[in-house]
Amino acid sequence: MKYIKKLFGGIEMTWKRVLILSVVTGVISGALLCVPFLEDTSLTDNGASYEWWIFFAIFIITNCKKPLEAACKTFIFFLISQPLIYLVQVPFCWLHWGIFAYYPPWFIQTLLTFPGAFLGWFVTKKKWYSLLILSPMLALLAVTGMSYLHGVLYQPPWHLLTVIFCIAVMYMLVLGIFENKKLIIAGCVINTALLAAFFFTDVYGQPYATSNIAPRYDPDAGLDPNVSYTAESSNEDIVRLHYEEKDYPRGWQAEFYKRGTAQVTFTGDDGSKLVYDATFGDDHYINFELIEKTTVSAEEANE
Repeated sequence: MKYIKKLFGGIEMTWKRVLILSVVTGVISGALLCVPFLEDTSLTDNGASYEWWIFFAIFIITNCKKPLEAACKTFIFFLISQPLIYLVQVPFCWLHWGIFAYYPPWFIQTLLTFPGAFLGWFVTKKKWYSLLILSPMLALLAVTGMSYLHGVLYQPPWHLLTVIFCIAVMYMLVLGIFENKKLIIAGCVINTALLAAFFFTDVYGQPYATSNIAPRYDPDAGLDPNVSYTAESSNEDIVRLHYEEKDYPRGWQAEFYKRGTAQVTFTGDDGSKLVYDATFGDDHYINFELIEKTTVSAEEANE
C-alpha cells in the first residue's frame, strides 16, 4: 500500500523527469506499434485507447505541488509524447509522413489536458470533491476495460492484459490518492458500480459483430431493395436479424453472438425467398453465401 501511495504523491516531479517520461513513453509506444506480431494486442492498445495515458497523467498531476504546475507539466508531457508515437512509426509505416494525418484529434485532446490537469490537481486535496473530480477518469477506465473484455470473451486471451490493467488502475488510484477510509470505501463502491454498469451495457448480451445485409453488386445474389422482407434465423445463438430504419446503416442487420454458421431466410412480400449461409469466424470474419433463391413471376405476384 505504501508503494502505491508513494506513486501518487510521494515523488518529486521535476521538469527533467517529465521530459524523460515524455520521450520514453512516446518512443516505446511508437516502437511497439511497429512490431507486426504485436498488432491488435494489449501491448499496442495504448496507440488507440486511453488507459496508459490516464495513468501517466494522474501520476504527474498528483506529484506536482501546485495546480498550474500540474497543468503545465501534463500539457508538455502530452505535447512531446504523442507526436513521438507517430514520428517513430514514420520509417516503418506505408503512410510514412502521412501518418501524422491521425495526429490532429490527439493535438486537440492535448490542449484540453491543460485545463483538465489544473482541475485534476485538486484530487490531491483528498476531499469528497476530489473523488468527484476523479470519477470521470474512473468511468473512462471502466468503459475501456469492459469494451476490451467484450473482445476477450470473443477471442481469449486477446487484450486480457488491458482489461486487468484498467481495473487495477481504477482501484490503485483510489487506494493511492485517498487516506480517509470512508472516501476509500466510497471510491471502491463507485469503481465496482461503474464496472458493473458498463459490463451490462457493453458486454452482457451484446453482439460481437454486426453486418449490413445490403443489395450486392450482383443483383442475382442480393436482396431486392424494392421488396419488403421478413427474416428468420435457423440459430439465434449465432445470428439474429433486425431491420434498421436509420439512414445509415439502413436495411437488414445481422448480429453475430458466437462463431459458427447459421441459415438466414428472407421471405419477400411478393412470395420470393432467399436463403443464405451466414458465417462468423475468427478475426470477425463474416460471410453470406446465397444457397437458395426462389423467385415468382409477375403474374404469380399479382395473384
